Amino acid sequence: MKSQILFILFFFITNYLNAQNAYIDSLNRRLNEAQLGVVEKMKTYNVLVEQYRIAMLYDSASSVNKQYLEFAKYEKAQTEITKAYVNEGVILVNQEKYDKAEVFLDSVKISSSKTNDKIAGAYRAYFMLYLSKSLNDYKKAMNYGLNALSLLEETKGNPVLEFKINYQLYGIYTEWNDLENSKKYAQKAVEAALQSGNKNDLSNAYSAMAVVSTYQYEKSKSIVDFQAVLDYCEKGASLYKKFPGQVSDYSYSIARNNKASYLLTYSKELTSAIRHQIVHNINESLLISSKLPHAQATQTASLGMLSNLAKRDGDLDKAEEYMLQAYAVMLTQNPIYYHIMSRVVGDLSAIYERKGNLKKALEFQKKYDEYRALLFNQSEAEAVKKLEVQYQSEKKEREIQILKEREQNQRKQKLLYVGLGCIGLIGAFFMFRSYHFRLRYSLEQEKKLATEKQEAELLLKFEKEEQSRLKAEQQLLALQQQKLQGEVMANQLHIQHKNDILKQLKDKLDADKAVDLKQIIREENLLDNDFEKAKFQIKEIHPNFFQTLNEHAKQKLTSLDLKYCAYFYLGMETKQIANILNVEPKSVRMTKYRLKQKLGLDSAMDLLEYLKHIEKN
Repeated sequence: MKSQILFILFFFITNYLNAQNAYIDSLNRRLNEAQLGVVEKMKTYNVLVEQYRIAMLYDSASSVNKQYLEFAKYEKAQTEITKAYVNEGVILVNQEKYDKAEVFLDSVKISSSKTNDKIAGAYRAYFMLYLSKSLNDYKKAMNYGLNALSLLEETKGNPVLEFKINYQLYGIYTEWNDLENSKKYAQKAVEAALQSGNKNDLSNAYSAMAVVSTYQYEKSKSIVDFQAVLDYCEKGASLYKKFPGQVSDYSYSIARNNKASYLLTYSKELTSAIRHQIVHNINESLLISSKLPHAQATQTASLGMLSNLAKRDGDLDKAEEYMLQAYAVMLTQNPIYYHIMSRVVGDLSAIYERKGNLKKALEFQKKYDEYRALLFNQSEAEAVKKLEVQYQSEKKEREIQILKEREQNQRKQKLLYVGLGCIGLIGAFFMFRSYHFRLRYSLEQEKKLATEKQEAELLLKFEKEEQSRLKAEQQLLALQQQKLQGEVMANQLHIQHKNDILKQLKDKLDADKAVDLKQIIREENLLDNDFEKAKFQIKEIHPNFFQTLNEHAKQKLTSLDLKYCAYFYLGMETKQIANILNVEPKSVRMTKYRLKQKLGLDSAMDLLEYLKHIEKN
């Protein structure tokens, strides 16, 4: 009966494997259809590459992706070119060829920068997330993932890419034991997979929810949470049969193994029903994984659980048989996965020790030590390799950042130069306007100053002329005054002479003396003529005669002294002067001597000549 059941399972599994191959063949045939549109052809290429990748047929995936890239380049579809570069990078990361994947990261960055499509930017961020997570740089990976989701929010949406991003973020938070965020992004992965219709993604999303539920169950120990774990496992596995060819064999095999593992680990009691479920899930996983080229780890896990069941039953021979099968399977893997291999040989050593076969136990213990050493060396080598790639990546990012900063600085400098140029032009314009204004103002001021200067000069000239006029008037008035003074003095002298004559005549008449009037009148007429001539000379020829005389005198001259000087100047004789002044001639001579002293003349100097000399000066 058991062999019949296994035969039936094998029959069904074979059909499902054929269905998957048929699905891949249908995709290849569709690419060759002439009526297939560009958009549909791009989509088909993308799906086919993903099918080969999840089947671990990396050479086939890479080959189809190159066709996809060439077609995208021919159509000049920049976003599709970015997707193709991302696909190739992910394929290389899956093969742990991180250094080559780093080269494609540069291609992704360049291609995505040539378009404004946010989808291309989101694919770039997703690949950086994928690469960083593979290099165990979870913090940087998370930032890239959040950036990718932020870019997608600005688009109409891309459910396929949304699933990939949310699934990777779920993995990061699971590594950090952050149940809340792990569950959040697992649920978002389920939503995105349902929206996209990709059944393989949906199967993986349900498996992610099963993992999250195990964390919840470990905390609550609630049967409800445990049942949720089993339900999500079954949901993920059941899609394989509901949609033949659309769920990868690896996804189905892992989903069955996971359910068997949860039942074996968390079941409080291994009832026959639970045991039947465990064996059923393990057998289905083995029938699938045994036909896959790179599923040694999955087969080993299945055989390990069967060995565990045998040990629980106390059947060490059966346990040994399963582990030897697992050991043989792991030896076919190239390169050998040392982590799993060390566990396999370690379990064999323990089984042989329990059976009392110490030789075999020691043999496999030595193998265990060898594989652990190889694992350590491999881990170190991988760590160094990852660190090297991470260093190169960070170095490139720094260089790119420096180039960006340099470009920004150059742009800022250009803007600064343009700004300074504009400011310079504006400044020059205002300087020109200011200069023009100042020049005009200066010319106006100069003109105004010239006018004011001219006015001032005219005013000064006028003032000078006015001063000259006033001075001339003053001089004229002074001259007239001097003339009048001279004339008054001359007239006074004349009047005084007349008065003296009249007095003499009166005295003579009073004394009844004989008076020759004709003789007196003739003498007076002669004297009048001389006096008029002298008066004219004094007034016209030398108006400053008396002033000059006073200036040259050593002592102050009295008005009588001036009279004598006037008579002497008129050329009158001593006797005439005596008669006029009614004094003795001796008195006239004494006065003349005294005048010479006052005028500072020596005895040899003639007074008349001195007076004439003053007249000439």
